[in-house]
Parts: sequence; C-alpha cells; structure tokens
Amino acid sequence: MRGLRFNPQLLRAAYGVVAILFSLTFLYAAWQGGLDLFLQRSLFVLFALVLIFLRPLAEGKPPRPLDLLLAVLTVISIGYIALFYEQIAYQAGIARGGQLLLAAIAVLLVLEASRRLLGLALPILVLLFIAYAFLGRYIPGGWGHAGFSLADILGYLYTTPDGLWSLPVGVASTYILIFILLGVFLLNSGVSDLFNALAMRVAGTVRGGPAQVAVIASMAFGTVSGSAPANVATSGSVTIPLMKRFGFPPAFAAGVELAASAGGQLMPPVMGAAAFIMAELLQIPYSKIVIAAIIPAILYYLGVGSSVYFGSGTLGMRGYSRRELAEALGSLGETVKTRIYLLIPLVLLVTLIMRGWYPPRAALYTIGATILVSLLRPETRLGLRRILSSLQKGSELTLEAAMGTACSALIYSMIVFTGIGVKFSTLVVHLASGNILALLGLVALADLILGLSLPTTASYLIAAATLAPALEKVGIPPLAAHLFLFYYAVLATITPPEGMALFTASGIAGAPWMQTGLVGMRLTLSGYLVPFAFVFMPQLLLQGDFLAILERVLAVAIGVIFLSAGIMGYLFRPLAILERAVALIGASLLFHPAWITSAIGALAVAGLAMYNRRPVLQTRGGFNHPPSSPRES
Repeated sequence: MRGLRFNPQLLRAAYGVVAILFSLTFLYAAWQGGLDLFLQRSLFVLFALVLIFLRPLAEGKPPRPLDLLLAVLTVISIGYIALFYEQIAYQAGIARGGQLLLAAIAVLLVLEASRRLLGLALPILVLLFIAYAFLGRYIPGGWGHAGFSLADILGYLYTTPDGLWSLPVGVASTYILIFILLGVFLLNSGVSDLFNALAMRVAGTVRGGPAQVAVIASMAFGTVSGSAPANVATSGSVTIPLMKRFGFPPAFAAGVELAASAGGQLMPPVMGAAAFIMAELLQIPYSKIVIAAIIPAILYYLGVGSSVYFGSGTLGMRGYSRRELAEALGSLGETVKTRIYLLIPLVLLVTLIMRGWYPPRAALYTIGATILVSLLRPETRLGLRRILSSLQKGSELTLEAAMGTACSALIYSMIVFTGIGVKFSTLVVHLASGNILALLGLVALADLILGLSLPTTASYLIAAATLAPALEKVGIPPLAAHLFLFYYAVLATITPPEGMALFTASGIAGAPWMQTGLVGMRLTLSGYLVPFAFVFMPQLLLQGDFLAILERVLAVAIGVIFLSAGIMGYLFRPLAILERAVALIGASLLFHPAWITSAIGALAVAGLAMYNRRPVLQTRGGFNHPPSSPRES
C-alpha cells in the first residue's frame, strides 16, 4: 500500500462516515427503547473495534495491512453474532465448529484494541481470569475448582449473554454513547463558556478565585460529562492557564483541575458509566442512584473547594479584586445574558430522569432540545456541519469506555463463571473478624489498589463482583455498599499512576504527573471519609426524615471543611502543629454517627476557629491580605 497514493480528505471522510453511523445507530436504538440484546451489544463492539483499528484514517493516513486485517476479522467474528443472533440465543453457550475459532478471534481482538487504548493492565487481567477458569483443577485448596475446557470458556464468552455481551457492554451500548453524545452537543453549543462565566460570578472574589472557578466550572461540566478525562480536557484547557497566569504553581493548578474533574463521575444527573452499571446490578431505577448520590457529591466538592481555599491561604494567594472582576465580568456578564437559555436542556434532562423516563430516550430528547435552543443565536447555532462533527466526536470519545467495558465484561463473566467472587468475599469478611469498620477499610484499600491501573468502570465492576457481597453479608444495604465501592473507584483515578485525567491535567499545566497526582490526592483527602459516613449514616443518602437529614448533612459538612483545614494547615491563618491535630481529630469526630461524639467534635472545631481567628482580628480588614498583584503573590 505504500506505493499507492490516497487523498487524505477522502480517508478522513471515510472514517467520519463510520463514526457517524456508529452514533446514529445507537440514537435509533435509544428511540426504539433498545434493540435485541445480542444485536445491540455486538454492533456496539463491532463499531468500536473497527474505529480503533482504522484510526489512521482519521489522520488522513492509510491503515497498515495488519490494521486492515484486524478490521476485516472484526467484521467477520463480531458481525457473525449480529447476523445470526436469533439462532445463537438458543445455543445455551455451546459453541459449534467454526464458532470456537470466531470466539477466540473476537476475544483477542478486544484485548488488542484495549491494549492500544488503555495499556496492558486490563488485557493481562482478562488473560489471568481466563487462565484461572482453565487451570482451576490444578489449584489446591479452597481456591481451586473443577476447571473448564477451552471450548467451554470460549462458548460461554461468545454465545451467551453472560460473557462478552454481558452487563458492562450492555450498559455501554445502552447508556454511555448516548450520554457522551449529549455532552458533546451541549459543549458545541457553548455551554462550557456559560459554566465558566457563572463560576466566575460565584467564586471570583473568594480567596484563590481562579482555582475556585476551576472547581465550580468542573463540577458544572461534570453534571453532563460523567468523564474525568473529558472534563479535564474541556474545562482544564481554560482554567489551568488561568490559574498559572494568576500565580498558582503549575502542579497545584493541575492538581486542582484533576481533583475537580474526577468528581464529575460522582455528580448527578449524568454520572460515570459505573453508575449506570450499578443501577442494572441493583435492579433499581437510575433516578434512585441520582438521588442517593447528590449529597456525597456535594460533600466531595465542598472538600475540594475548602482545600483549595485553605491551600491558597498557605500560598498567599488572593481572589480577584473588585476592579479585576468588574473588568472580566464585562464580557462574562454578556455571556451569561446571551447564553443562559442553554441551561434549558439540562433542566429538561433532570426533569425527565426524575420522572422515571428511560434514560437514553431522555438523553435523546435533550439532544434534540439542545439543537433547537442553539438556534436562538448565531454564535451557539448547531448547523448541519456542527451536528455531524458532534456525532463523530461522540463516537470517538466512546471508544475508551467501549474497550473498558468489553474487558470488564470478560473479567466479570469469569468471576461469575468460576465462583471466585464468593470465595474472595468470604476471605475478606474473615480477615475483618466481623468488625464492620475494619471490613470497610479493607474493601476501600482493595478498591483503591484495583483503581491504580484500571479505569473506574472496570475497578468498580470487579469490586462489585468480589467485594460487594462481603459488605452486604454484614448488613450494609446494597445501595450504600455499591456507592461505597463506586466512590473509592473514582478516588483511585486521582492516585498516580492511573490514568488519562492525570496525564491530561499535568500535560496542560506542564507539571510533573507524579507531583500533580499527589497534589490532587491532598486536595481530596477530606472526601475519603465521606463513604464511611454514608454507610453508617443513611441520612447522607437522603434516607430518613428531613430534620435528621439536615442535622447529619450539616455535621458532616462542617467536618469536611475543618478536615480540609487540618490537611492544608491553614484556617484564618497558618495552623500550628497542635492546631492541625485539633482540626483533624475534631473534624473526624463529626463523621461519627453517635451524637455525643459529633457534639465533642463540634465543640473542638468551634474552639479552634475562635482561637485561630483571634490574632487576625487585631489586623486591619480582618484577614492577612496577600500582595495586590498576582505576580507578587
């Protein structure tokens, strides 16, 4: 093929056509309320694999012969399922003749595509679980099993709805693409500019104003993206340079954006892919997940915002002056006035989901509403070219999630197939010796370790299969148990050396990725106690009467603020070592479900606040103001 000459524009157009067909196929599926299980899930994997293997076309380059071969094998092995799904549904997992070869090819194609997009960790884990299924008879003791033949394993993975086409791929094909498309359409209409303008109005004059703007803007964008890397790439491209220009160190600026963007997966109404999987695993409406997740998500961002505020104090940073904000709000105020109507689709989305609509269809209607309201002004108008571009971009942004869920499906199916999940759960309960707090600690640690090298969806799903039964066994309600696992799977994305959000943030800031990850972890440390709190206090999941919910939320919110102060070493002024200890201990007591313990914590932090503020009151203006110039800061 090297001797042939290709028109780059034609190659890019060919790739765009396939990507747009991918989006249109699943927009149609959302409209219809879903296609046949095998058909919808196999088409989803087929489109994703073809787009991955033919990726050079998007750059105007001809694909290598190997890439073409892999694309052809994809069409044959995955297309077989799409063509003959009715017959395959009756095979009960028994692969016949050439189906075994097609099954092996399909699994290997998924592993290769995942390696290209996500690295080696997930493919290696898939192979280890398949090896465990095959070699179980040779493992002595309670961890062994009867063992399965390679034909049994391949037949299960390829011709049953519990293998490659199981729940994770089902969720991705049903929810993920449609909601990613929704986020892309909203962004292309200019809603991110509106979020930034509103964030500037809300937080511009607060200490560390530009960093607070990043937190609020990322939180707002997280309501529609559900993706940490997309959040960083979109809002971080604006907020990180802004923070650096104002005088924040590059690693701190990147860490702020990383911490704020990771929380986008926790923020309703559009949470990460794992949240949709959670709804399917628990067999409850997605709206119940949204309701339960609201307070923990707010507490997470309260912790990040508080840490940024106190961290800005240690750096001697200030907010925008009134003059600076007035100058900036000249254009920002115009942005708010001229684009406020872009919030109409978001209001529609929340309304439809909370009324119990089928979420993909609600997202489809919201996309339609976004296109319609965008027509109100020329600068937001989504014409045919921008619509087609959005359809293509949505498909491309789905590829990582597609491969993450495909590998997760293979792992999850082997966990169920071999029964290792029950064994692992029993082991964890035994190690905790019946102590619920110790069990939660072990589960959180295991979840964080899983998340160090795996995407959120994969780490949550594996934890759900192996650790959730352990939590439920000791009486923790299923919803609280799964939210606990989901929360720590998200927190793991901030921890080096995982993942795309970390590298994106550090790349934009020009900061070392390890330093960025450590700053991001420090800014979110107060949030690590929130999952423990909602396990013991269901009021944080909006369960119980109003007064009880209000009292608990206020107590934990105060705890989050003072825990952040203790971690960052600043309140009204720098905290001495003893003051930091009081802040950390007092704040931790506020997370305790016993009222007497919480009251002691409240008294401790109240006394600390009064003591720490006293010297500051003697200075003019109440605060030790940093220099008036950002550069002098």
